[in-house]
Amino acid sequence: MRKKYNYKSSNILNEKVNRREMIARGAVLTGAGLFGAAFTGKAEIPGLQQTGNFFNVKDFGASGKREEKATNPIRAAVEACTSAGGGTVYVPPGDYTVGTIQMKDNVNLCLEAGATFFLSQDQDDFIQGALSMIYAKDANNFAVTGRGTFNGLAQYEFVDMQGIDVEIVEEIELARAAGIDMRRYYRTGRQTFMFVLNDCKNVMLEDISIINSPLWTIRLNNCDRVTIHGVYLYSDLEKGVNADGIDICSSRNVTISDSIIITADDSIVLKTPKESGQEGPVNVTENIVVTNCILSSSSTPLMIGTETFADVRHVLFNNCAIHNSNKGFGINVQDGATVHDIIFSNLTIETNRRHWNWWGSAEMCKFVLKKREEDSKLGRIKDIIIDNIICAPRGTSTIKGNADQPLENFRISNIQMNMLPEDAKDKRTKNALEIENVKGLRIEDLTIDWDEEHVEENWQSALVMKRVSDFELVSFKGRQGLKNGDNPAIVMEDTSDGLIRDSKAIEGCGTFVYFKGIDTKEIEVRNNNLKKSGKGISFENEGLKKAVEIK
Repeated sequence: MRKKYNYKSSNILNEKVNRREMIARGAVLTGAGLFGAAFTGKAEIPGLQQTGNFFNVKDFGASGKREEKATNPIRAAVEACTSAGGGTVYVPPGDYTVGTIQMKDNVNLCLEAGATFFLSQDQDDFIQGALSMIYAKDANNFAVTGRGTFNGLAQYEFVDMQGIDVEIVEEIELARAAGIDMRRYYRTGRQTFMFVLNDCKNVMLEDISIINSPLWTIRLNNCDRVTIHGVYLYSDLEKGVNADGIDICSSRNVTISDSIIITADDSIVLKTPKESGQEGPVNVTENIVVTNCILSSSSTPLMIGTETFADVRHVLFNNCAIHNSNKGFGINVQDGATVHDIIFSNLTIETNRRHWNWWGSAEMCKFVLKKREEDSKLGRIKDIIIDNIICAPRGTSTIKGNADQPLENFRISNIQMNMLPEDAKDKRTKNALEIENVKGLRIEDLTIDWDEEHVEENWQSALVMKRVSDFELVSFKGRQGLKNGDNPAIVMEDTSDGLIRDSKAIEGCGTFVYFKGIDTKEIEVRNNNLKKSGKGISFENEGLKKAVEIK
């Protein structure tokens, strides 16, 4: 006979302890989550474990009522925690108005689900020189975790344009000529970052939500070993000027994963800025991995630059879904640094044009190498891989070096571009992809299709290469923008030492490749399928035929 189970003797159910009692006895949230904890013989709430170093902010005077300031009680809890050798500062559900909370060594600031920090508008709540809600300086081994929210209460006004943005002078004039309202949003109210971490090591930000930042949401300055995992960042896609997601500045060994970042300005951006009055050298940014993220931006979701006073190197942007963005990815070097060993791979990109004041034209990518000032040093961009990308751009993607310093060693492969019409009055797009001033280029398996139902009359060529040397174009497939139009599918201007092979013209292609320029030379064209091309290969003048060997 089966023995009857005695529920009264069960260790699991014998003790009836609610969540508040567990917290009072020293329970803290752990990264195990609701499903990661196992029963240990005591009545435990899943996801909680016992510890002695547990500091509930309510025990220090925080009420959880938004109208009552919580800055000083939470600071006191953090100080008590670090003084005890470390532990968890626990923030239970509630609304907390705070200014600067300075993180200290060995502290885990844990916001429970239902807990929200609201940015104080009172200057007295902020530490002098710490323009942020969460701040750290020379702190090690700390974390900000939990399912809570940090709300920056960003404020904006829609007013006439103030000054000229030198990066988008041409775009501004196009908008003006199209009769677009030239007002735009500017920041008002409290001008504060949300997280600023300076010279910190071994940091974790996990599972938190940070929304409505007035300025950059998370800024890492000269930090080492930072893990950002499972975060949600949001700023208004129309209004949120300068509200970047994550800015990695002169930092190293940083991983960002499994996060959702929706920001008006750049979602994730790597820089090496020079601070005002800084006399010493600027540290490099290196060893950065971004993976498994969902990104939207009114500027650029994955970005390097423009501030580039020291090198940026060894970076992986991988496995990301980019949607509803004004651009896909880019590099912009203006301050003399070298950006190298960078991989953009396994991306899906959906673009939409934004208001004229945002940088970007709904393109897949934009690479820029120039001098910020006339006396600035000219930098370099080299050793770049762009691989395995499906994108639906509406603008012209550009990869352009400088006439005095070409980009070097680019590898572009497995790219599907489905060109869509521009969803804006101020038309900007002509070609699908423009590549200029590059030395050492290999393009393989590039397909460019054009929307046939909604056609832009300004569409021209699929691929334009100008002043490109030492190149291979392998397995390209496509046609010009307008079916049966006069523009070539591919334009080669002043290109040299190159090979075009195993490529295919598709239905409606007129001229497949058009060669022009006085410096075009040493080109071989072979094994291409031109059956659907009306004119095949053509030349600007008869003399160029000697520069191209066709097999």
